[in-house]
Amino acid sequence: MSSRREPRPTRRSALLRGAALGLAALGPIIGCQGERGFTILGYQFGADKLYDTSIHTVYVPLFHNRAFQTTPDRGMEVEITKAVIRDIEAKTPYKVVSDPEKADTELLGYLVSIEKFILNRNQQNTTREADITIHVEVVWRDLRDGRILSNPRPPGLLIPTPVVPGMEIPQFDPTLPVPPPVSVVQQPLPVTLIASGRLLPELGETNATASQMAVNKIAIQIVSMMEKPW
Repeated sequence: MSSRREPRPTRRSALLRGAALGLAALGPIIGCQGERGFTILGYQFGADKLYDTSIHTVYVPLFHNRAFQTTPDRGMEVEITKAVIRDIEAKTPYKVVSDPEKADTELLGYLVSIEKFILNRNQQNTTREADITIHVEVVWRDLRDGRILSNPRPPGLLIPTPVVPGMEIPQFDPTLPVPPPVSVVQQPLPVTLIASGRLLPELGETNATASQMAVNKIAIQIVSMMEKPW
């Protein structure tokens, strides 16, 4: 009577088994939290935690072009606008609308400059490595009350008044007229964003691929700027 040997587990099967056990162990720790959110160790992550849920719509007009453009980079403001709209729709709870009258907020962008930096050359004096860098300024404002959402918030300067023994604290008199609210007009402070795209011609990369890489990075930075402050 011959005994049948069990096949020895391979390295790949051992790794797959370890990954399965790890996911099973993390099941009670990582839970689902809606369509775009999740929880880890009791901390909630998701669109409803990262973004202001009182905002529902964003109007994104075509970015203004202030940069001097040569032929390979013409129309980059269109590509940046498309990338920003795509990332807002995909990564935030906001809806991009084409009518500013129906939007809660407005995102204004300005393409300031496009630069190409040669980092390395080969023996034939042609480009071996380069970077294409774009410089963008962004202003995000609330169309409902005129607040500039992209402006940095001033630090809290409220210092509690110390209570001295024996000091009389004035009481609120409801008969006094309440002063009218003071509306403060905020001046927009554009947020400066810079992103670069790598260009390695020996690997088949071109000006177009490097520019697209920089555009995608700029879009990610703009959407991250729209998150609530920590």
